[in-house]
Amino acid sequence: MFDYLRLSLGLIPLGVYLIVMGFLAMRRRPTLLTSGQEALLLGFALMGFALIGPIELFFPTGAYAALGQWTWLLLVALYGLLVLLFALQRQPGWTVLGLDSQGFRNVLGEILEKGDIEHAWLGNHLQISEWDLQAMIEPSRGFQGVSHLNATGKQRNILGWYQLERLVVSSPLFSQARGATKSPNWVRSLLLIALGGMSLALATYWIDKDMERLQRLISEILMGR
Repeated sequence: MFDYLRLSLGLIPLGVYLIVMGFLAMRRRPTLLTSGQEALLLGFALMGFALIGPIELFFPTGAYAALGQWTWLLLVALYGLLVLLFALQRQPGWTVLGLDSQGFRNVLGEILEKGDIEHAWLGNHLQISEWDLQAMIEPSRGFQGVSHLNATGKQRNILGWYQLERLVVSSPLFSQARGATKSPNWVRSLLLIALGGMSLALATYWIDKDMERLQRLISEILMGR
C-alpha cells in the first residue's frame, strides 16, 4: 500500500519551493539568482524526500545508541552541509527572471558602460579583462523572459563574478528594466503556484487524515526505529 503520509512530508518543502519560484517569476522587475542560490533552493525543495528516503534508509543506529535524538539533528546538518558544498562547487553563473537574453544583454552592457568597466562583446560572449571574467548569455529553453549568464573558459575568477553581481544588483538600470519584456510569464508563474498549492493542499489533507499515525511516525523517527 502506498504510504501517502510519508509522501506528504516530502511534498511540503517542494510545494513551498514551487510557490516561491512562481512568485519570483511573476514579478515585473527582473530577479537575479546565482547558481549557488539555485542549488540551495533546490536542496531545500528536496529536503523532505531526503529525510524520508536515503537518510531514514541508512539511519546509523549505532550513532543513535550513543547520541540519542541528536542523531537526527546531525543528519539534517550533514545534509545541509552537502547541499552547501554542492552550491559552492557549482560553476559561476546567473539565472535572470524577467529578462530575455537580448534584453539582459542590453541592460548589462549599459551597466558596464555606466560603471566605466572595460569590456568586450563577441555576439553574446562577454569578456571583462579587469576581472578576468568570461561569460556567455544564453536564453532559457522553454521559458520566455528568462536568461542565463554562464561562465566560459578554464579560469574562473570568483571575486570577479562577485564584483559583477554587486554592480548589476545595485544598479537602478537593472531594477527598473521593466520594458525589456512585454509582460511576466503569467502562465508559467500561475502553473508553478498552482502546483505548489496543490502539493501543500494534498500534504495537509493526508496529514490531517492520519494525524495519529504522523505522531507515531515522528516518535519512531526520533527513536531511530
